[in-house]
Amino acid sequence: MKNIFVLFLMLFLIFTSSCSNDFKEGAEAYERKDYKAAFEKWKPLAEEGHDDAQYKMGRLYREGHGVDKDYVEAYKWYAIVAKKGYGGGHRYMNTIKKYMSSNEIEKAQKLAEEWMEKHK
Repeated sequence: MKNIFVLFLMLFLIFTSSCSNDFKEGAEAYERKDYKAAFEKWKPLAEEGHDDAQYKMGRLYREGHGVDKDYVEAYKWYAIVAKKGYGGGHRYMNTIKKYMSSNEIEKAQKLAEEWMEKHK
């Protein structure tokens, strides 16, 4: 039993270290204005539930950096982090709402809810 715990702990540490490195590499790419590389590093982390990566995905979509500008996707990622208590999510949801139709907001909220349901 002790060996299983040690193995689990080692795998957890390797995984979290890898996530941290990928996020950092994404941040370094963003600073170099290599937005596509930042997107490629952050997207898998965001899909896995990494709060900071989800927030950054919202930013990439909001600003159109490395991807086409897409307020629905930006709003979705901001809504996800906002529901998790990440304060900046609410602020940017409110910022981009004025550029979105009510149908787009509804679609983004639905996408966020589906993501949250899938990743409980």
